[in-house]
Amino acid sequence: MTEYGDIKTIAAAMADIVSLEFWVWLVVIGGTLAVGMISMSRAYLRPPSKTLLFPRPQPQSSLPLSQAARLSFEQGCEAFKQQQFRRTIDRFAQVIAAEPNCAEAFHNRGLMQANLGNDNYAIADLLQASDLYDRQGTKAGLEQVKAQLQQMATRSQDK
Repeated sequence: MTEYGDIKTIAAAMADIVSLEFWVWLVVIGGTLAVGMISMSRAYLRPPSKTLLFPRPQPQSSLPLSQAARLSFEQGCEAFKQQQFRRTIDRFAQVIAAEPNCAEAFHNRGLMQANLGNDNYAIADLLQASDLYDRQGTKAGLEQVKAQLQQMATRSQDK
């Protein structure tokens, strides 16, 4: 009977070891996943660096806007100043939907996309803004977009 009792004791000890290994594995994997999810969330919600490449929006539209578009434009500028990144992009998207010839809406959305590190979207918006500035004969806006695209290219080279 002693052998049978020893086998039960050994089996119970092995079950405890397997159970302990499982809990250690679960804590390590769970902790790793939690750290990864937190890092991904922070990267999505915040720009890639503490200093923004473009801290200020274009404050006024050169074209007259409808009341709704003007309100969205003002809200977008305020969100930009407060570094509310997704809200800024959403507000300028609303302006663009209502007033597709508003160069400053494309310009501001492009600047915020650049601040977020979404360079492909930023370049597309800034090129659209430069095209609209060119059609409207707004040389100052065109020159500003050109300088900002150059800043983005310099930042990309520094990475």
